Amino acid sequence: MCLGLALGAALALAADQSGTGVEAAAKEHAPAAKIVYHGNVRSKKFHRPGCRYYNCRNCTAHFPSRERAIAAGYAPCKVCRP
Repeated sequence: MCLGLALGAALALAADQSGTGVEAAAKEHAPAAKIVYHGNVRSKKFHRPGCRYYNCRNCTAHFPSRERAIAAGYAPCKVCRP
């Protein structure tokens, strides 16, 4: 609970100092969402979240970036085009 209060106080202070609202300060300090790509170990294709093949039975390889998937020898899916 203390962490939540501290974060709220920090956002309020940031909003006061910048002259913006608390919502704008929260967006500015929010961590970026991480995309995790799933790779199919049989076809060597990788998929982005939202692709119909993202959670396939053989999609057991996980990559933090598109570059890592390609470096591991995986090709982009032709459906979702990651």
